[in-house]
Amino acid sequence: MHEMQTYLKKADILTISNISLGFLAMIFLMRNNIDLAARLILIAVVADGFDGYFARKTETESEFGMNFDSLSDCVSFGIAPALLIYSYVDYWWIAVVSVVYLVAGILRLARYNVSFKEMEEGTFIGMPIPIGALLLVFAVSGHMHEILVIGAALVVSYLMVCSMTFKKIASGRFPVQNFAVLLMVAFPVSYLVPVARIAFAGCMGGIFMRKKKE
Repeated sequence: MHEMQTYLKKADILTISNISLGFLAMIFLMRNNIDLAARLILIAVVADGFDGYFARKTETESEFGMNFDSLSDCVSFGIAPALLIYSYVDYWWIAVVSVVYLVAGILRLARYNVSFKEMEEGTFIGMPIPIGALLLVFAVSGHMHEILVIGAALVVSYLMVCSMTFKKIASGRFPVQNFAVLLMVAFPVSYLVPVARIAFAGCMGGIFMRKKKE
């Protein structure tokens, strides 16, 4: 029996929300609405954070769910942020940077899908693509200088394909950090700009400090 309902679980509704939000973000980018597109990607990050949690809690994790999630991530955190960079930066060659980010993100997803069983418990190899997308959204929402956004995109691309380890959030822990991200979505631009800059600086600073220790 290969009916779709055999594979789809309740937690997959959040994955469907994830991919839908990513696609809507791309539509708004085509209409040059960068702010709304960035906020939709933030909501997609929240949906992605909850789908894995609910799949574990309901004991409905599956290989289908993992691959479906990866394909959704490719759209919401690969293609959509690549277009976000392209729409935000006004240099003609930014398309190359967008492609570099997109390819790095897809490589990150592919590597995870074929090697997750061999990974040490509680760790990721390479930065997870939702975190990479989140950092780029912070940079754009913070109205950072174009050169800084380009630099951030290249650094994130490297971190996704490198062998640096990132700790997973404990599987049984409720992802409360998602509410902090969701709260940012409701901020007006005047408040979102400084908050996004602080969040970006904090995340990047934490990553580089850890890299230096290693």
